[in-house]
Amino acid sequence: MGGTFPAARIILVQTDPFVVAFFRYVISALILSLIAWSLSRKPDAVKILSADKKKIIILGFVIVVLNQTLFLVGQKYTTAAHGGLLFALTPIFVYVMAMKHLGETWIIKKGLGVALAVGGSAVIIFENGFSFNYDILFGDAIIILAVIAWAGYTVYGKPLVEKYGAFRITAYTIIAGTFMYLPFGIYKYLTTDLSQITLEGWLGILYISILTSVVGYSLWYWLIKYMEATRAAVLVNIQPIIAGILGYYMLNEAISAHFIIGGLVILSGVYVTQKAK
Repeated sequence: MGGTFPAARIILVQTDPFVVAFFRYVISALILSLIAWSLSRKPDAVKILSADKKKIIILGFVIVVLNQTLFLVGQKYTTAAHGGLLFALTPIFVYVMAMKHLGETWIIKKGLGVALAVGGSAVIIFENGFSFNYDILFGDAIIILAVIAWAGYTVYGKPLVEKYGAFRITAYTIIAGTFMYLPFGIYKYLTTDLSQITLEGWLGILYISILTSVVGYSLWYWLIKYMEATRAAVLVNIQPIIAGILGYYMLNEAISAHFIIGGLVILSGVYVTQKAK
């Protein structure tokens, strides 16, 4: 979700990223536990096989320990714009993995659509220029690893989602990953001064915990249940357009020529990808 990057930046300048991760995982895991419990009690709920339980645990490690934690660490050092662009590279990694593990085939039009979607995102995100220093480079490198983990979570989770449903798999993977992170997270919580966190910071934690981890991740798995992983991944690049439109109506931010051009390029990339056969 487009607001994840600025929300994360707000809280990460106030406290340690590992503490933010602790709150994020605990809050989202508690909410998802209730969802999983409710769904598992339905008469038509499919029992999860032992072999698939192992896969869920692995995906839990990938999404929590690798993707979410690395994102928070990387975002502390880089800018929200850089983080947004790097996650806009998701379709590229998803496409490569999906060709190997999901049987997707290389189609020139689909590859072109992915490139257009990424390029359009870059036009919007870097409208005000490209800042660079070694801290930002370090943060960018960490976030790239988080993006690769996210792509793996998408591709390897798709068969499980098709079998057991998006909300159950989202819940179980986040819960599994949270238990892995908990010992370290509790240590960081007990040894970190939280007095510098403002109300805005706590709202940022709630945003990434509920809207990103619970709502966003569940909807993401629901989407890839019904679409090819690559086609779904390209849709994520519409986020800068949504953020720009919301900024116009809610914050009176101007709609620039960069935004219009980048938005048209993104939409053309999404269209080409969806129509590729």
